[in-house]
Amino acid sequence: MNQHVSRTFPATDMPAWLVLVLVALGIPRTVLADLDVVPPESGLLYYCLALIPFAVWLGVAIRRRSRRPLTDFLMVGGLYGVSLAIVHQLMWTDGLALRHIGIAMMIGLGTGLVVGLVALVANLWRSKRSAQ
Repeated sequence: MNQHVSRTFPATDMPAWLVLVLVALGIPRTVLADLDVVPPESGLLYYCLALIPFAVWLGVAIRRRSRRPLTDFLMVGGLYGVSLAIVHQLMWTDGLALRHIGIAMMIGLGTGLVVGLVALVANLWRSKRSAQ
């Protein structure tokens, strides 16, 4: 008997693969900006790399049902912040990365909080609508 087991990421209601994909979407912009291939605020490509990942986060937040939407996206945001810190640590050799780790975590957690609140409102709206 083949039994499909959906593995959720710890402390979330999301499959592990989804959490990892959402986090990974932001890594190309970070790497390319740190390498100065696509400098920050340099044009359309930079803004696409910067904004599309968060648009996908919002799309998932609005469309996906979850028992704990806020914690789902706080985890995604926290992991995104860690990914920013790791990339900066690997790419920057002048010691600035250590000072920016806190900023990376604030960006990740702040973004996760905002998207998590959107997910929470979407879940509440769906619940209210289905109860009518």
